[in-house]
Amino acid sequence: MQMNEYTTNRRQMAKLAGWSLILMAIVAGIGYGYAFGAIYVKGDSTATFSNILQQTSMLPLVMITYSIMLLLDVVVAWALYKFFLRTNPVLAQLSAWLRVVYCVWLAVAILQLYYAQEMATMQGADAHAVMRYIDCFLDVWSQGLIVFGVHLLLIGTLACRTAAIPKLISGLAFFAGMAYLGTNILQQTWVDYMLYKATVEAILSLPMALGELVLAVWLVWKGGK
Repeated sequence: MQMNEYTTNRRQMAKLAGWSLILMAIVAGIGYGYAFGAIYVKGDSTATFSNILQQTSMLPLVMITYSIMLLLDVVVAWALYKFFLRTNPVLAQLSAWLRVVYCVWLAVAILQLYYAQEMATMQGADAHAVMRYIDCFLDVWSQGLIVFGVHLLLIGTLACRTAAIPKLISGLAFFAGMAYLGTNILQQTWVDYMLYKATVEAILSLPMALGELVLAVWLVWKGGK
């Protein structure tokens, strides 16, 4: 591939990855921040079930937005692989496959919401059974986020090895990967972690979000130029 052709292609991949990440952040805010937050009451199956019945569009909206996020994740995996290919082909390929594996986990998690929706619409539905599916969605998604955390560590490493990317951006990506990895491993292995989860996430939520978002803005603005 000629150098100018490679530069053009790399620029296209940077913009594709960047805009996909920005769109994903918006969709996540709608799906998790708004719709899921409107129906889910932690530890209260009766209230959660009541919210699902009263706000019938919210759970389908969560499923739709998460499905969009899944598709965007596949696009991002491919675009970042292409963008970082010459930085380190092995790490670029490994990071892409890890994001694809995370997508499989996310698909299984979304399926739990489908089961919850189907059960909630049945006559004589059990609130506790519906809640189990929703909790299973959160649990499976948390498992997938461990894989996603490793993916971000590799993206941070690739960004660090790409001379054009500021070290602050690669550092944020690496820190976000460590945060995703640490919080979700604790959630899966330490029962008492749920007592501290809200506090930990309140502290780490911003740097975790910035890890990819700042990289996304850089990719759209300067990536591949």
